[in-house]
Amino acid sequence: MKRRFTTALVMLLAFALLIGTTAITASAETTTYTPIGGSAAFIKNLVVDSDANIPSISFKYTSRRGTPQDATATTIEILAATTGGEVSDAVFSNDDTASAIHTASAIPGVPTDDRSHPTPGKKYAQKSVTVNFPVGTFTKPGVYRFVISETNNNLPGVTYDSNPTRYLDVFVVANANNVLSVDSYVLRDAETDIGTNGEYVENPGVKSSGYTNSLTQHDFEFTKTIAGNQGDKNKRFDFTLNITGANPGTYPIVTNNVTDNPTSITVDANGTATGVYSLTSGSTVQVIGLNAGAVCTVTEDAEDYTATHRLDSGNAVSGESSGAVTLNSDHSVAFTNTRNGVIPTGVIMTIAPFAIGICVFGAIIIFIICRRKRRNY
Repeated sequence: MKRRFTTALVMLLAFALLIGTTAITASAETTTYTPIGGSAAFIKNLVVDSDANIPSISFKYTSRRGTPQDATATTIEILAATTGGEVSDAVFSNDDTASAIHTASAIPGVPTDDRSHPTPGKKYAQKSVTVNFPVGTFTKPGVYRFVISETNNNLPGVTYDSNPTRYLDVFVVANANNVLSVDSYVLRDAETDIGTNGEYVENPGVKSSGYTNSLTQHDFEFTKTIAGNQGDKNKRFDFTLNITGANPGTYPIVTNNVTDNPTSITVDANGTATGVYSLTSGSTVQVIGLNAGAVCTVTEDAEDYTATHRLDSGNAVSGESSGAVTLNSDHSVAFTNTRNGVIPTGVIMTIAPFAIGICVFGAIIIFIICRRKRRNY
């Protein structure tokens, strides 16, 4: 009897232990989280010449999941997100407000990993770029890492950020009700472990605000001179300017000693533009802020004048067209229209006898008048 009771007690205790273990296990697994999404942002700077317009250009980015890492005795775990997220474009246009860059002044928001300093004569426009993470990206509290990369689509004249890759760490927390939310995020220029104290193992205070690209720009100018003894210094000649390989947008035009000409030229989505201008002697037309690598060709209608042109300080060559001028620096084309005429000698011979006759007739009249005065005395 006693043995049976002992056996039953052991079985009861075993069952209770089994039930308790199951309950503990179930309790440990009852914490569930509803997966969430979220967003982060970084800054994009575009540096241009102070006298130029902001072109209509865009910069693209990609985002992918970073490499997960297990926790160690000194570092915390890096979790794997379910998706990499999507990054909006940084879209610039002529309508953007640009801020001047003063001597020895850094651009506000320039990434701390950009060790170059802006030079005088520059200005910058700034955009906020958003990284969107769809619902379901984050499944539990922790740190999720993403790799952000800028796409180099070889826009004309653009110098891209020296470091195309940034690392975005998103910190997800849970409240008392086990509801997840994005608490904060950090953008850095290198993939770095996070210590158990919450600080980055390397350069804990160094963060990146985003990317800075710059645009190399040049001006293109053409001038007009009228020469020759029969050259009409007030005559206006038509010029046609063709631009290719330029960033889309509207570019200002500065004119001198000429009126009724366009004050800007618009480059289309294909990078081309055409403008017609009227110049007379001493006139100048200058297009401001075209990107390096743009190609300008200007052609005039010289009519019955002899046309020559000179590129920068080069030799004068015949012709009404400058040919293709690639803007690797500021360039100027000086056009000269000349018209000379020789006065026919036959006209002088025809006029001469009449002139001589008039002189002789005048002399005779003077002689007669003088003789009459003498007789009166």
